[in-house]
Amino acid sequence: MSGGYGPGGYPGPGYGAPDYEGDPERTRPGRPGGPRGNYQGPGYGSQDFDGRPYDGQAYDDYGDQGNYAEPGYDPRGYGQPDGPDGGYRYPPGGPPAGSGAGGQPGQGGTGPRRAAGGYDQGGYGSWEQEPRDNSFMPGFDGRGGYDNGRAQGRDGRYDDGYGAGYDDRRGPRGGQAGRGPDGPGGRDDGRDWYDRDAGSPKPRKKATRWLPRILVLVVVGAILIGGLVGGLDVYHKYEARYHPADYVGQGTGQVTVQVMSGDTAFSLAPRLLQLGVIASTRAFTNAAENAGTTSTSASGLEAGFYLLHQHMQASLAYAALINPKNLLQTTVTIPEGKRAVDVIAIIAKKTKIPLKDFQQVLANPAKLGLPSYAGGKAEGYLFPATYAIVPHETALQILQAMVKRFNDEANAISLQSAAKSVGLTPTQLIIEASLAQAEGGSVSDYPKIAEVIHNRLAIGMHLQFDSTVLYGLGKYAVSATIKQTQTPGPYNTYLNAGLPAGPISNPGDAAIKGILNADHGNWLYFLTVPGGKSQFSASPLKGQ
Repeated sequence: MSGGYGPGGYPGPGYGAPDYEGDPERTRPGRPGGPRGNYQGPGYGSQDFDGRPYDGQAYDDYGDQGNYAEPGYDPRGYGQPDGPDGGYRYPPGGPPAGSGAGGQPGQGGTGPRRAAGGYDQGGYGSWEQEPRDNSFMPGFDGRGGYDNGRAQGRDGRYDDGYGAGYDDRRGPRGGQAGRGPDGPGGRDDGRDWYDRDAGSPKPRKKATRWLPRILVLVVVGAILIGGLVGGLDVYHKYEARYHPADYVGQGTGQVTVQVMSGDTAFSLAPRLLQLGVIASTRAFTNAAENAGTTSTSASGLEAGFYLLHQHMQASLAYAALINPKNLLQTTVTIPEGKRAVDVIAIIAKKTKIPLKDFQQVLANPAKLGLPSYAGGKAEGYLFPATYAIVPHETALQILQAMVKRFNDEANAISLQSAAKSVGLTPTQLIIEASLAQAEGGSVSDYPKIAEVIHNRLAIGMHLQFDSTVLYGLGKYAVSATIKQTQTPGPYNTYLNAGLPAGPISNPGDAAIKGILNADHGNWLYFLTVPGGKSQFSASPLKGQ
C-alpha cells in the first residue's frame, strides 16, 4: 500500500505522506498545541525514523487489512476510527490494558503514548522515546519490531501487546504463561532468552541432569555398603576365630553326649552346640587345639556316652570328654565257658534290658553276623570278654558286638587255617574248645583235655562227658546221674559216638588255643579238681 489503510478506511493521508515530516506538531497528537490528526509517518518502503528502509511488507496483522470502517472498538482494543480529527478515540479511562497504547512495559504497552493511533514497538507509545534500531512494522526482522505479531518491548524482549511476555522458542518467558517480563520468571529472574547487554540470543541453562547423578550416588552407595559389609564380615570372622562365644563355669542340668568311634573335636562340636552344651563350635575346637589334639585325630576322645551339663565352658566340656571317669556306660563281663542262655541273663540283669529281647535275637540269629561255620547258631560264638554297654544300646546291638569280637579273635589267629593244620574243621575246633572250657578246672588243663578227646575218638571210644549230657538236658551240675546219662539226645555223648551236635558253651581264647596246641600222651581218663590240679590217666581213675 502507498496510502492509508484502504478505501473508506482511515480518513487521513496514507503512510509516507509528506506532511508527516513537514509538521512536527502532528507527530504529537493529543499534546497541547497539536491537533489530533492522521498518522503522517512515512509509508511502506519509506525511510524509518533512523533511516532504515522497510522491507515493504504491509501491516496486515491487525484488523481487517488495516481498514477500520466500522464504528466501535476494533478487535484488539485500539479505539474507534471516528475520533476527533479522524484519529482513534478510546473509551473513557484510556486505551484498554494490553492494547499496546500506552501502559507499562510488560503490560501490553511501551510507556507514554504517541499520537492517536500511533504504533510503537509492541503497541501505542510516545514520540518522546528515541527511535530504536528496529524495524517499525511486524514480521520484518527476527530481532526488531514485530515477530509474528509479537512486539518487542523497551527491554529488548518480545511482547504480544496483551501483557504476557513470550520468547520465540519456549512460550511464556520464565517458563510460566501469563507473566510479563517484569513479573516472576520474567526479565529479572536471570533466565531471559536475550542477553540485554549483547542483544544476541543465548541458550537457557540446561535442566539438571539428575539421572546420571543418581546413578553415581547409587554406585558410590553400593561401594560404601559393600565395603562396610565386607569389613563387618572380616571383623566377625576375626572375632569368631580368636574371641568366639563361650559360657563360663561348669553349667547346669544333665546332658548325655555320645562320642562315636572316629569322632574328632570338629565332628563332635556341632552336636554339642545343638545339645546346648557349648556356646560355639569354635570355642570347643580352640579348647581341643590348646589341649594338644589335632583336627584330623581322635586323640583324647574315646567312644562312649558321657554325662555333661548345659552351658558349659568349652574347655571344661572338652576336659570332661577326655576323662574316662565321665563315661556313662554299663560294664558287663562275660566269663568263659558260659552257655548262651546264661550270657543273655547276665547282660539283661546288668543293663535292665528285658530278657525276652535277647531271647528273640537268639531265636532269629540271622542278623548277628555269625561266621559261615557256625551253622546258624550263636552258641559258641558269643565271645567271652568285658563289654561297655552304653545307654540306648539294644539287645541286638549288644549280641552283635559279641559276635564281632569272636570274628576279630578268629581272624587274629587265622582260625580256619589253624584248625586245618591239626586235622579239624573250624566247627570241630569250636566244639572241642567248648568241651575243654566246660570240663577243665584251669587253663593248664585245656591242652591235656584236648589230647584225651583225640585219643578217645581215635580208638572209637565214646567221649562220655557229663557236661554234654547236662547241656542237652538244660541242667547244671558237677556230674550227671546215671538216669541222665541214659536220656537220649544229640548231646548225650554216653549214647552217641563222636562229638556232640554243637558247642556246649562259649569258649575263650585260652580254650581255643589249648585245642590247637594239645599235649601228647596216652591219656584216656581225667578227674577234674575245680581250682586245683586235675588228674589224667590212661586207665580209669578212682571215683569214676
